[in-house]
Amino acid sequence: FEPFLSELMAYVRERVPAKAKFMWHQTWAYEVDATHGDFPKYDKDQNKMYKAIVEGSQWVSSTFGLPVIPAGTAVQNARVNGARNNITRDGFHMNYSLGRYTVACAWFEAIYGCNVVGNSYHPSTLSDNRVKMAQLAAHAANQNPFHTTDTGTGKIEPVYDENVQYTLPDALTTEDGTKVKNRAMWEKTRREELLEMFTTEMYGRAPSRPENLNFKVFETDSCALGGIAIRKQIRIYYAKDRYFTVLMYTPKFAKRPCPAFLGINFDGNATVSLDPGITYLDKGQIWRLGLYKEYPRGYNARRWPLELIISRGYGIVTFHNAEVDPDFDDSFRNGVHPHFYAKGQNYPKPDEWGTIAAWAWGLSRTLDYLETDADVDASKVAVFGHSRLSKTALWAGASDPRFALVISNNSGCGGAALSKRHYGENLQIIQQKFPHWFCGNFTKYMDNEEALPFDQHELLALIAPRPLYVASASEDKFSDPVGEFLSLKEASKVYGLYKLPTFSNVSMPDINKPVVKGRLGYHIRQGKHEITTYDWFQYLDFADRFLK
Repeated sequence: FEPFLSELMAYVRERVPAKAKFMWHQTWAYEVDATHGDFPKYDKDQNKMYKAIVEGSQWVSSTFGLPVIPAGTAVQNARVNGARNNITRDGFHMNYSLGRYTVACAWFEAIYGCNVVGNSYHPSTLSDNRVKMAQLAAHAANQNPFHTTDTGTGKIEPVYDENVQYTLPDALTTEDGTKVKNRAMWEKTRREELLEMFTTEMYGRAPSRPENLNFKVFETDSCALGGIAIRKQIRIYYAKDRYFTVLMYTPKFAKRPCPAFLGINFDGNATVSLDPGITYLDKGQIWRLGLYKEYPRGYNARRWPLELIISRGYGIVTFHNAEVDPDFDDSFRNGVHPHFYAKGQNYPKPDEWGTIAAWAWGLSRTLDYLETDADVDASKVAVFGHSRLSKTALWAGASDPRFALVISNNSGCGGAALSKRHYGENLQIIQQKFPHWFCGNFTKYMDNEEALPFDQHELLALIAPRPLYVASASEDKFSDPVGEFLSLKEASKVYGLYKLPTFSNVSMPDINKPVVKGRLGYHIRQGKHEITTYDWFQYLDFADRFLK
């Protein structure tokens, strides 16, 4: 820092009142996956960078007698106590929720000497748990500015208690207490009530199809996957020069137009297959995504048995979730959100779309494209997903009735599993780890499931009377297989309004013993949280009933 800091302080001291006080602002380390050009100086090691920042702060403080504003330690405290990679918006700048609030708390206590814990001010976008996390992180940093502290707000342990008592809202009772007795009353009244509640209180309201939405097929191969498929790659433009990239395979020798499966992938289109023709993102697109890691070609091919799907006569369509909205709390700066803000807006309103709703919006925009492609029958598209992308598939299926069939694979909390069971991954855990998934209004239900005016069986009910398949895994207790099955069973009552078979007399099936009744299907597979070839065989068999 020398001689520059001495010279700067001398220059400033001559020009400010004698009682003016200097303080040293301690900056923070980058995220573990940061793409900043200076991160290699620290071997891309967050702990090494934090240690260097602390050593510099200690030297300045002792050399010049300056009190420290311990923003860097406050940030690191938040990270080690549950914030993880959800505190910056791009890997190095603080996001507009937890990040800036944590630093503001550190400044407040350092400058005023007043304990920030219990301060009543906080952004409306933060849950009570994350407010506490930020305040305790900042307070502990001011108490010990050169070391991280366990503040007791770290990992929340899941609860696995099958004896928990809970009461589910009745999907067939309207808000004014009227019983729903027929499909007309369901469709005109109760369904609209539930759809509005899930929209404003959980997932958030997304914009409709943009007026300037347009599509560009930029690559085609009529002899893909060893000659059995036609590959297309499409850019879906939702704003000027802004797009996400869709990868599509259709059977070369099957009848056209063909039915298709549409789902989102986690790590990039090129990871779903070893096919060398699949393009990677260009540098400009990567730059727009904030944090981004490029995975090897075929990295997730085990989840995408393309040849099997094609051989059964189905197309398969996918895009990378990060191209629509990155999966971290970036204050909604790097994805689609900023292109739909009103003038002067820089953050979604409490009832506006979170990340899951943005991904679902991307699924609907992809369906918009499929309606223009003669190779696919857009009226026979099954939307599916795994894990968080399965939560997304359920919301897409519930909010967009154009999807002909909906598949949930290990969707868990916020997907098919009942929230009021408070089992496994509960709402407090999911909010701490993934605060960006849902809309701002949903924070009031964190660790407060009993206050929910709805539950996930009513989300599944919104899909009626279209075919719906829910799948669990025996070793995936975190996703609450029992809660997923019970949710489907409760939702099936709405299918009964359409004179369709229900799950009313169906018990939880044995492992690897799928049960299908009418337009509803369920299985619990042996194994862990994953989508496997076994799962795909069940989905293909189920789809054969309705899409062919």
